[in-house]
Amino acid sequence: MGNSEIHSGRRFGAVATPKLRLLAGVLTAGATLLGCGGDGGNDMPATTTSISPATCTELSGKTLANNTVTVLDAAIVAATAALPEYCVVHAGFNDSTLKFEAHLPTSGWNSKLTWFGGGGFDGHFSQPTDAFLSKSIVAEKYATVATNGGYDAPADLFEWFKATFAFDAVKLADFTYLSNHRALPAAKELILRAYGAAATKSYFEGCSMGGHEAMIESQRYPNDFDGIVARAPAGSIMVFIQFNRVAKLVRTPGASLNAAKQTLLANAVLAQCDGLDGVTDGIISKPAACAYDPAALRCAGGADTGDTCLSDAQIGTVNAVTTAITTSDGVFTHPGYYFGGENSPNGWGEYIWANPAIGDSLQGLFSDGFIRSFITRDLAYDTAQWDVNQWLSEMSIVGSMYHAFNPDLSGLQARGAKMIVMNGATDTSVTPKDASRYYDMVVQTMGQANADKVLETFIEPGVGHCVGGVGPDTVDLMKALTTWVEAGTPPSAQNLTLSKLDATTGAVTMTRPLCKYPSYPRYNGSGDVNAAGSFTCSTQ
Repeated sequence: MGNSEIHSGRRFGAVATPKLRLLAGVLTAGATLLGCGGDGGNDMPATTTSISPATCTELSGKTLANNTVTVLDAAIVAATAALPEYCVVHAGFNDSTLKFEAHLPTSGWNSKLTWFGGGGFDGHFSQPTDAFLSKSIVAEKYATVATNGGYDAPADLFEWFKATFAFDAVKLADFTYLSNHRALPAAKELILRAYGAAATKSYFEGCSMGGHEAMIESQRYPNDFDGIVARAPAGSIMVFIQFNRVAKLVRTPGASLNAAKQTLLANAVLAQCDGLDGVTDGIISKPAACAYDPAALRCAGGADTGDTCLSDAQIGTVNAVTTAITTSDGVFTHPGYYFGGENSPNGWGEYIWANPAIGDSLQGLFSDGFIRSFITRDLAYDTAQWDVNQWLSEMSIVGSMYHAFNPDLSGLQARGAKMIVMNGATDTSVTPKDASRYYDMVVQTMGQANADKVLETFIEPGVGHCVGGVGPDTVDLMKALTTWVEAGTPPSAQNLTLSKLDATTGAVTMTRPLCKYPSYPRYNGSGDVNAAGSFTCSTQ
């Protein structure tokens, strides 16, 4: 999914307001790769870390990958306060609507590639400045590439939510599992043509649907990248089924919680669970231990009698949010969401509650598009009547393309590649319970020693979807990943901290240690509650 606000003009991987916005195999460098270009490679510059304006613009019109991809345009984009000067290149496949965008530093290229995942129902290119991406990618001058997920999104946001691209088999395949793998060889060839040298290392970073793409890469195409960062990875197809389950209740008159009831619930949850980490600070750092029962807030008789209690219907909605759902054949499961952030715009307010700006919840809009375009293939289908168990055959077909929950990461291990998974604890798009249960599955499948060689997972207390929330949400995972891949030190041994930044000044206002699952940051009993040094990663 994407972040829950619309970022100026772009879509979710982010939905689009300062947050409703929000391939074959790996080719090698040298003579083999030179032979892949439709233009033969005779125009390649000498090996360099720079690109001249002439070299950049001359890329336009070139063909790549045995004439299957054409460079649509290439131009120098001047440096800004946030970005260095880039040669920005757009290329498209000649037989489909799959495109990719490359940002190639015109000077000081570090000889590495970072591939960006998309977001939501894709259709747009992720940008180096996207809030959740690691800042070292720009600072250290990586070449970056992102696809459009297989198609160009419609201009209208509500048309985008309909996901009608899924009626096209090629676009559906690109979106669900293939676009990045398919575009990677052509993008690597482009880099070779631009710099006269191949990237020495290739990395991937994405959040939400981009995190799903990261999981796809790790499980189906483990030879594509040397390292992968999967933030809030929507790896399970059941995310859409849980969305529908909750959205149907939130849309039912009397079953949703108004602002006063949201705060009533949030305060009750904090009263029981905030101190489980050793300090009462408004952040639930041990959400898995928060066994709150909303029945404690039940109105007398179960009917809605005002803002000081919850009706039976409202308790039913809370239970639907926080409990598991499984298909009747046992194939697909969603574990539900954690308590915490019930009245927060970066918690339950992000995806669960109806947003006045769009007249619905994000869960509702996403699930409607998925059910109608991916499963029932009927844009007029009444999703209020949808029952996943009546569509298990279709779920199996789409799941075979989309589902990315294979715990066997032996392919990554054999390559020596690494993966970092991170999820906010108050994320109500991609449940952090999926991140933790996937880690547990990998350990069960591969053994702890082998799992430790390839995967580390982190849960961010008080953080919503990709970014935002009461907890600290900023850490450079690409730097942590490259240190692991290139120097052998895993993130959990790098003394990393999560930081919360002031939205106006950028000053650090809070830090916490980044704790490898299943540990969490526990207060030491003394010291500044906003300082990482006052906390220790604990499993107790």
